[in-house]
Amino acid sequence: MATSAPIKSQKSELFWASAATTATRAVAIKGFSGLGGARDQIDTSNLDNLEDRTFVSGLGSPSPVTVAFNVHADEASHTALLALKTSGAEVSWGIYSSHSATAPTAVGSVMQSVTTRASAIFQGYVSDINIDIGENDIWKGTITIQRTGAVTFKLTTV
Repeated sequence: MATSAPIKSQKSELFWASAATTATRAVAIKGFSGLGGARDQIDTSNLDNLEDRTFVSGLGSPSPVTVAFNVHADEASHTALLALKTSGAEVSWGIYSSHSATAPTAVGSVMQSVTTRASAIFQGYVSDINIDIGENDIWKGTITIQRTGAVTFKLTTV
């Protein structure tokens, strides 16, 4: 039985649908976290329960996605991300693996999966951008994207 290889993080990329048919890549990304989100619990306990409460699964609570990046002077994608925070616009986002160099596209302002790349596609808005400036260092930032629905994962690359 053949085993599959893990997905390497090197050369993973973040894109967003910046127009109906335009995908823009965020430059100098260092990492992503927060593609999960626990489901709410709906309490179904009643007076017949003697020991423990009972629950059914409720709606998912999308976690914010945090994106670490190095701030670059005169970088158009960083300026566009700051503008997204100011506008509060909800857009489609895609995180893509390095399995190929095929650039993703947007169709109807929605990021699309790429046959040859693993991906995670979701809707969200930039809720915050923090810039950290330290002694003997570079400017570093963190983008917080509040997801507004489920993540569509595609883990196949064929």
